[in-house]
Amino acid sequence: MSKDYLALILDLQKHLETLQTEIASQPELKPASAKDWLRSLSEIQSFFQSKIINTNLEITPQNLSLQVEIDKQLKMLSVDLSMLQTSRNPTTWQKRYQQACDRFVLLARYFQMH
Repeated sequence: MSKDYLALILDLQKHLETLQTEIASQPELKPASAKDWLRSLSEIQSFFQSKIINTNLEITPQNLSLQVEIDKQLKMLSVDLSMLQTSRNPTTWQKRYQQACDRFVLLARYFQMH
């Protein structure tokens, strides 16, 4: 794996950890916060698409597989955060909130594989 690719992966990981920390600090029903989280995730997804997926750097087949899984989880996290944004019921909020938190755990595992 090239140093440039590794640096991009570490940068992506750092951005996700920042968002994860922000979300973890507000477990109560706050649709406005979810809107901000969704905006931050959109920026992270743009970074991932432009700097990591659409790159000229050589990618190993294993890293390519990990990219596919990360991309899928980022999209699913986006759905979770969209659902959080529209949640009005505390039980629904908590369920979606937990799903989002679980996705961060899964994403962290993918970064350990890089």
